[in-house]
Amino acid sequence: MSSNTNSKMKKIIPFIIFCCTFLIQPILAEENSAERIAAPLQTLIKQFKHDPSTEAEVILHSTKITIDEHYFSHTTTYVAVYINSDEAVRDYSQISISFNSFYEDIALEFAQVRTTEGQMDSIKPDATQIQSPTDENFYHDRKELLFSLPNVRKGSVIEFQYRYTDTKKIITNQWFDSFSLHWWEDRAANQGSRADRVAVTELSITAPKSFTFYNNNVSTFGITQTRQEKGDLQTVTWKGKNLAKIVLQDNMSRNHTLSPHLRISTMASWKQVADWSNQLITPHLITDAKLDTLINELAKTAITPDEKIKAVYRTLQDKVRYVFAHVGRGGYEPHNAFEVLSNGYGDCKDQSALAVTMLRKLGIKADPALLVTRSRGIPDMTVTSVGFDHMIVHIPTQTGSPEIWMDTSGDTTLFPGFSVGLEGQPALIVNKETQTIVSIPALATEQHFSHFDLVFDKFEGKNTEANFSMKFGGMFEQRLRGMWQLSRERDKTFREMIGHIFPVAEVVALNGNNADNMWQGFDLTGRFIYKNIWNGNKDKLNYGFNIIQLIGLFADLHDLHKPEDRVQDYVNDPGYMLSARLVFTRPSPEHIAVLNSQGQNFDNLYFSLVQKSHEENGNFIIEITFVLKPSQITPQDYPKFYSLIHQLLDSSDWSISYNYDKAAAELVALNQSATSSGKAANFIALARLQIKNGAYDKALEAATQAVKNEPKNGEAYYVLGLAQGYSNLLYESEKSFVKAEELGFQI
Repeated sequence: MSSNTNSKMKKIIPFIIFCCTFLIQPILAEENSAERIAAPLQTLIKQFKHDPSTEAEVILHSTKITIDEHYFSHTTTYVAVYINSDEAVRDYSQISISFNSFYEDIALEFAQVRTTEGQMDSIKPDATQIQSPTDENFYHDRKELLFSLPNVRKGSVIEFQYRYTDTKKIITNQWFDSFSLHWWEDRAANQGSRADRVAVTELSITAPKSFTFYNNNVSTFGITQTRQEKGDLQTVTWKGKNLAKIVLQDNMSRNHTLSPHLRISTMASWKQVADWSNQLITPHLITDAKLDTLINELAKTAITPDEKIKAVYRTLQDKVRYVFAHVGRGGYEPHNAFEVLSNGYGDCKDQSALAVTMLRKLGIKADPALLVTRSRGIPDMTVTSVGFDHMIVHIPTQTGSPEIWMDTSGDTTLFPGFSVGLEGQPALIVNKETQTIVSIPALATEQHFSHFDLVFDKFEGKNTEANFSMKFGGMFEQRLRGMWQLSRERDKTFREMIGHIFPVAEVVALNGNNADNMWQGFDLTGRFIYKNIWNGNKDKLNYGFNIIQLIGLFADLHDLHKPEDRVQDYVNDPGYMLSARLVFTRPSPEHIAVLNSQGQNFDNLYFSLVQKSHEENGNFIIEITFVLKPSQITPQDYPKFYSLIHQLLDSSDWSISYNYDKAAAELVALNQSATSSGKAANFIALARLQIKNGAYDKALEAATQAVKNEPKNGEAYYVLGLAQGYSNLLYESEKSFVKAEELGFQI
């Protein structure tokens, strides 16, 4: 394999690293010692038709690859860019090209700027260096060629050429790589990447004629493919013109169909990769006396498959710390399983090797699985290659256990460590039977959830207080558990976050529960205090809520692109469910709930919102469920989605007032006592009060219930007769009065 993954494409689809500041040194070849693969810059500029509306344009992006009979390659890339804005000046003044120092060398052959005055200004020797990425907590073979270009200004043209040379092979006698036919450039200040319009792009591979290449189809982008033979060599070339600028937007599709992205390989099937990985990993699935002792101890108490799997998970979480380190191993080969236990640390492939070893010793079928995580998007997997960035454990369905995808590399995460970063991603199970790529199952929408419970339970002076709890599942549980574990100012961070639900309230108590529990989901409990919101006693108390108060914690729906600005598909993935149950407690028995307005319900292609309410023991309760459905929305359909979201944002609130009303309160009290006791006397009193209030239909209901509960109560029949009379049921009224007299009631 050519291990470079074509420079800038590694910023979009980084080369496999499982699990970075080293010696800095300049590396700049003499230009006259390098063979220029492009025409002179002056010629390229003359052939180039500039578009003044663009910030920058790639005049030429050219890559030429030669592969020898041993599958080792030399890759030379040339790039020329016209700079046409101050923003492009900032972005293109410093160029960073990633490579893997374990498998390849890199050299900058030349870099220079054609100034606005037409002068050529070459890069300075001290402006070039090789360095490791800046995260000092990681140790790996990933390096960067970094160079700064002089006098880049609006109107200038930059050009540079660099070369990769293979030094080791990932898979012997195989070659594979991936290439973006755009040029992806890092934006200044780590603000993402840009892919500007490309006037001309080309890639050619020269290799022995006996080699067979497999590649994906990029002809839909206007890329042509040709093949020529000369002697014992073949040259395969891809060319394209006028590739449009790629606009990156939030919530866009993660599929690698946005731009022409070539994947090329000499391997015909994924079984070849599975066999290679299996041969690489299997020798390390070995134990020593210490590991055997541990496994035997686990076997004494872990009897069922479920118990064994969980015991292994707990062991990895308790005894092995995740570290990102594979210097000198190339990112693919794990340490011996017993060494991982002895060291007490390991990266993802080390931990997977240990877990698989233990599970198999305990009689559980398990295999390592290579995968591409969510951060890498979903690449085209029709072409066989090695481009995975993570390893976990696959436990197939077997007697006593369902299929499980287990990831032990998290820090005290909920079993089985399955995260949103794995859902729906392509994976390769490493064993002798594997033939193809599989997709990791995704959780159902309702498994990504947050449920909010709120109960008002204290009224004191002008203040009210409420207890709350929040339970989480899926991506919400993973995200908030991690925040709780890692936040330096945990209490402050979470108080501010929860405080956004009710900005007028103060979070006076907050607890995080199960943050280090591997078997129970993380949740939050706490208490709000609402100050100076009513005058107590006979004053009216107002409550209110809108589901947007909860949605705002998990999605920023207020900052959607306007329809005229949306050019990419808008993707809701994964879907999720937010629910709430709020108990608006009456402040006293003399207060009666009045519903002023209620939340709206929605059900459309993109989301649903179900809201309902009821009274219970004088308290007003609302229950809300919001579901964001998984969807991919084209720019043509986006205006409809945008409009519906804004209808949601503008929808009516729940507004409930508790008004002081002694008579009504007496009625509520009688109704509650009658319902709870079932005594005829209470229903009789309730019926009499309803007659007094002119609510004859309700009086009839209460009197009927009194008779039903105590059929020998004469007063019950008398009051029933009154209610029937007021309801113009004269015949029935007369019969009830007769019955009352028969039972001894004096009319």
